[in-house]
Amino acid sequence: MNSQRYTGTGTDFYVAPPAIADVVNLAIDLGRPLLVEGEPGCGKTQLAYSIARELGLGEVVKISVKSNSRAQDLLYRLNALARLQDAQRANVDRARHVYPYISLGPLGEVIHKRQRRVVLIDEVDKADIDFPNDLLDVLDTFTFQVDDLPPEEEQLARAQPGGFGRTVQGDRRHPPVVVITSNREKRLPEPFLRRCLYVRVSFPRTEEELREIVRRNTRDTLPQLVDAVLNAAVASFLRVRQLAVNNTQKPPTTSELIDWVRIVHWRGQTPEDLAANPWSPPYWETMFKTMGDLDAYQALVAAKAGKG
Repeated sequence: MNSQRYTGTGTDFYVAPPAIADVVNLAIDLGRPLLVEGEPGCGKTQLAYSIARELGLGEVVKISVKSNSRAQDLLYRLNALARLQDAQRANVDRARHVYPYISLGPLGEVIHKRQRRVVLIDEVDKADIDFPNDLLDVLDTFTFQVDDLPPEEEQLARAQPGGFGRTVQGDRRHPPVVVITSNREKRLPEPFLRRCLYVRVSFPRTEEELREIVRRNTRDTLPQLVDAVLNAAVASFLRVRQLAVNNTQKPPTTSELIDWVRIVHWRGQTPEDLAANPWSPPYWETMFKTMGDLDAYQALVAAKAGKG
């Protein structure tokens, strides 16, 4: 087991509940990827940064997944176009070989250097189903093959600074900490799920948790934030979220709360201002991200007013 333990409270920007911190430690002990799900804006990505900061694992290696992402690109890339261009030029001798045009990708580099880093594979569900399937064995063994490197060029490739061969093998005793986030836009394959430990990041349950999250994320930018304003803002935000949560596409979450608290502080709003209209506090529109959600929320408020 790893001697360093993640508590979830060891950074100035993130708070993880004890249950989530426990799963993080189990994933590290088992050498398993951590699959993190939750509604957008609830802190899935920040969990990875919190792990890296608290455990002293350096900068997070972030891999933002796109619809055209390929698993191989995380491991290595072959720049065939550059080789073709060099082959058409006079006095470019290196184009006779393949190895000068192969470079390691972000995950491949971490594995090759046997670095103890946090690797964040962000929004894995954006890619084709082949993407997680192609990572199965790599995340099991932290070893991969560079198939495009010709066997006869392996020694030449190894002789280069930071060189590598056809088999790149990591340190299975101290593998990188792999955090994978998903918004469930697509269903992930079951063999992939079996290799992960799962955690769901939920919206904080208490006002005190929310106040602490805001304090940690505004300590440097809002040093003069008054407790009374923060308390009123959190209470007002929760009323808005409660009304919106089952009636809008993207209800406000912690990221919207942090920005909204900054806005009401900068605009000099008082606790009385925030409580004057329970369902439409000042600058409430900034909590929503689409025209449809703005219209839906306004309709909900109007319906409440009509009933009143």
